Amino acid sequence: MIPEACGSNHRLRSNVASSATGQVDYILGMCPSTSTNPTVRAATRDDLNDLVELGISIQELHAKGRPDLFRDPDPEALREFLDLKLSDGSAVLIAKDNRQSLGYLLAEHTTRPANPFRRSSSSLYVHHIAVAVTAQHKGVGKLLMNAAVKITQDNDAAAIRLDSWQFND
Repeated sequence: MIPEACGSNHRLRSNVASSATGQVDYILGMCPSTSTNPTVRAATRDDLNDLVELGISIQELHAKGRPDLFRDPDPEALREFLDLKLSDGSAVLIAKDNRQSLGYLLAEHTTRPANPFRRSSSSLYVHHIAVAVTAQHKGVGKLLMNAAVKITQDNDAAAIRLDSWQFND
């Protein structure tokens, strides 16, 4: 269960905690009256079914919003794509509570070489951010983006870049 948003007296905050394996989990402090603390961690192949399910929902939104650009979701093609991203150096993060997957973020660290106009630079490009409908407007997207900020800092990247479409909530 995702807790309802906190009242005006409470602020969502993110904290970083290390697990026994050294994996860094990002913990969102929820309202004091709740006991659920979603975490963000690197996704694994064990998360592939949940990633595909979340990916289908975001692809449906894109295909409906811009059918001239986006294809209808193809679950098998999405599975192959996400499986590749889990192993090619991309950042694939998943937000979970103790019972379910709440969202995911797919990003890659990119570099641009210097040219006559600009110095070389690096950034984290967020390709996908998807939050389950039942978890929207409850801080999960913010939690995923806070984890992206941490990746950006860890890679000494200068910026986070992403595209947002008119139909995105």
